[in-house]
Amino acid sequence: MSTKRRPVSAKRAAAIAAAAELLAGRRFARRLYGTIVILALLAGGLTAADLSKLPHPNSTSALAHSATPAAFALYSLQRETAKDNTGLKKPDTILGTSLSGSDQGTVVVSAHRIQEYAALPSALAVVTLNDDNTSSLEIVPLTGGPPTLVPLPSLGTVGNLHAAGSNHLIGFTFTASSTTGQYWNTLFVYDINDPSAGPQAVQGIHGPVSAADWRFVPGAATLVARTDDGSTFLIDPLDSGKVSPLGTHAGILGFPGTNELAVSDPGLKVGIDPPRYSIINLSNGALAPLPLAGGAPPDNTKSGTTADGQPLVLDSSGQYAQVVRKYDAGKETSDITLTDKNGTRVLYQPAAEWSRLLDVCVSPARDYLAVETAAPQYVGDQYPVRPEPSPMRTDLVDLKSGTILKSVPGFLPSWCG
Repeated sequence: MSTKRRPVSAKRAAAIAAAAELLAGRRFARRLYGTIVILALLAGGLTAADLSKLPHPNSTSALAHSATPAAFALYSLQRETAKDNTGLKKPDTILGTSLSGSDQGTVVVSAHRIQEYAALPSALAVVTLNDDNTSSLEIVPLTGGPPTLVPLPSLGTVGNLHAAGSNHLIGFTFTASSTTGQYWNTLFVYDINDPSAGPQAVQGIHGPVSAADWRFVPGAATLVARTDDGSTFLIDPLDSGKVSPLGTHAGILGFPGTNELAVSDPGLKVGIDPPRYSIINLSNGALAPLPLAGGAPPDNTKSGTTADGQPLVLDSSGQYAQVVRKYDAGKETSDITLTDKNGTRVLYQPAAEWSRLLDVCVSPARDYLAVETAAPQYVGDQYPVRPEPSPMRTDLVDLKSGTILKSVPGFLPSWCG
């Protein structure tokens, strides 16, 4: 039997044209979604049941319309588990704040369930969860204009969202919902200034990259990606021919200096020797040891003191910050230590009501830490992707003095993206 499609009838074409005219009258935020629907209808491959499953715009901008992007030094994500007077869950919000004053931030974006976001100079890229727990990805301008839906490769889950801070690129991993889908943690980039191009799969040596971890190089459009087997590459996502192998490594620690990448690897005798830390010169791929100041982080379980997670390397001299947990009589306390050539000192201790330390990152100017905290007896928010405690708070800590500059609601400070 022939599988050739019949030509679109005049009646059907008129109906499609009418649908297009109706869609054109809606908000700009939904225009791209409408275009996808019409093209799929023309192709004859989308049913009414499928329409309800397509990613939808979920975000709402809370900024007044302006020709100039809003100026905030930091953003944070505040998830809500409480319900309003009608019994519905309160919306999540992305807050923008300055580094001074006692304000608790300005609501920039709201949506029913926000998974994560990334900040660009003129917009926020926002991942929201649909009713079926698939992802929608939207670009929300900081001028207060309506959001624009990014067309994803298929139904699936977006993760590991990052932005090139001084550029107009975002990147993310995408996993298709179907077990037979061709995407698994596939790395994509998207140019918000060229939405018609759509998301582009990042090409490695052997095709699209499946990234276990990845970051944009600060101040550049290039990126560093690490695959599941530890293979690490420097990639220009806009030029498929520019892929530079950086070796095999256990972890990416960040960028302690200009054009430098810090990585970690197991000790030569796994389980006996301490981890090894190295610096890779991204201009030539040269690998050099990175001796941490004061030696390896503490890991003395007999005394009840353990380092938690990877050290946050602050510069190429080996200065680093570390979350340290102490256990005494069944109680846990946490603090952040700072280690440099002069030794190790406690830089920060959270307030008792926010004593659970979860993550820490450094500001772009490397003068402050953003520390995510939660209550010691917290409740999880039950999100299917990137679940977190609720509520959460982020403290901004001066790296020199340990003074808390400000505390803001929420987590995922934009410095960490």
